[in-house]
Amino acid sequence: MPVTRSAVKSVAADVVLALVAGAMDVVLYSHVPLRPEEPRFWFTLGYLGLMFVVLLARRWRPMAVFVVVLALAALAAPVSGFDFRPEIVVYLALFTVAERCRVRVAGVALAAALLYALHTSTPDFDLSRPEEFVVDVAAAAYLTLLPLSVWATGRWVRTSREHARLLAAGRRMEARQAVAEERGRIARELHDVVSHAVTVIVLQAAGGRRVLDHDTARAARAFDTIQRLGENAMGELRRMLEVLRADGDAAEPQPGADDVPALLESFRAAGPRVGLRVVGDRRPVAPAVDLAVYRVVQEALTNVTKHAGAGATAEVLLTWTADHVRIEVSDDGGRGPAHHRALSTGHGLSGLRERLAALGGSLTTDRTPGGGFRLVAVLPLADSVEPVELSGSARGPAGHA
Repeated sequence: MPVTRSAVKSVAADVVLALVAGAMDVVLYSHVPLRPEEPRFWFTLGYLGLMFVVLLARRWRPMAVFVVVLALAALAAPVSGFDFRPEIVVYLALFTVAERCRVRVAGVALAAALLYALHTSTPDFDLSRPEEFVVDVAAAAYLTLLPLSVWATGRWVRTSREHARLLAAGRRMEARQAVAEERGRIARELHDVVSHAVTVIVLQAAGGRRVLDHDTARAARAFDTIQRLGENAMGELRRMLEVLRADGDAAEPQPGADDVPALLESFRAAGPRVGLRVVGDRRPVAPAVDLAVYRVVQEALTNVTKHAGAGATAEVLLTWTADHVRIEVSDDGGRGPAHHRALSTGHGLSGLRERLAALGGSLTTDRTPGGGFRLVAVLPLADSVEPVELSGSARGPAGHA
């Protein structure tokens, strides 16, 4: 397993902390003669070296290291023969336990550290000498607050890290949700583009094949339509991918309400007679709403072509008001052969409802008295809206899907 730079830094930090803790214990909390000729001098340094080695394992076995270090610190004076009271090494091990262990385990370590601190430096509390009594109270408070502060700092570090992990997990979940939503949006776009193009291409190919032997001019027009629709579909797919990859406005814009007349021409080439009425003045809308208007008309007319056949008559009504745009597409049911099973994906209207719901719109569908089908979509023109509950019924086996 390769050694990372962060692992090397962590080991180096542990070594430095253990060395500094041992040195501070000798200077601040011990009366160890710093003379090599002293008989027990080297023994004391060896004792500190043992603590140093044990402390190096504090990240992996924090409670075990704390117990060993505490025992070595308590035995330091009897074994060395000096007034040797290591404390910094104990507090370093206590901090690690508070940072890495559960609160119950950390609480036991805190209690043991407090007992050790009070045992090694027990004040006299002589009431006959008020000055010394005040000093003894201050010393007791110091001996209590120091381990408490170390322990509380370790718990704070642990809590902060757990909070950071929760935030990171939340961000990862939001990122996964965003990816899922984007995949759904791309799937809807692909469905709309491909469904429209394939439906018209299949109908044109079938018509061209029927008249190929006796009306070559009409067959040639059908094949020209197939080529044009294929090129348009590829161009729209390319524009959609460029929008997904673009950082700003460099990509070509997606189709919108202004492109509906051209869309109707492509359907008329497949056979259905399609009319367009616009009520009210065209209003500026957000790009997502503008695209949704186009997709509603595209999906509705694609379903007309699939289910009502080439002989159907359909009408598109766009109504612009101050706060919403209403799209109504109705047909007469058609007289020609339908292609429901061959061409339907079964997800057109459900995908359309999801698109409109994301924009705060609604979609309703129903049968007309003459046997046709009507689709009504309403989209708010505001930039920010709350989704509304959708209703309506999808056409069954003999209808749109």
